[in-house]
Amino acid sequence: MIDLISRQAAIDIVEFECGEWSGLAKTIAEEIKQLPSVHPERKTGKWIERNPQNSPNCRLIECSECGEAYIVGYNIDYDYWIDGRNFCTKCGADMRGEQDG
Repeated sequence: MIDLISRQAAIDIVEFECGEWSGLAKTIAEEIKQLPSVHPERKTGKWIERNPQNSPNCRLIECSECGEAYIVGYNIDYDYWIDGRNFCTKCGADMRGEQDG
């Protein structure tokens, strides 16, 4: 099992034990700061509306991050379609930001 700890708490302990200004404390603190986060940065994207081959009946709406595309009829309003689709189901990108309609 992996334990999760605060980087700052670990740095504080190192500085306390080694002395805040010692070279060893600074080296260890820099190494701790380089450790990967347990909360990876989430991709953000937007839905992009496309009309491939100028189809009169449907268009593609795709994820700007991974290209996952959905065929959507023009009888379905774009804003209605994206409402509630806050994340891409393929790559998990957060789609709640700016939309391209």
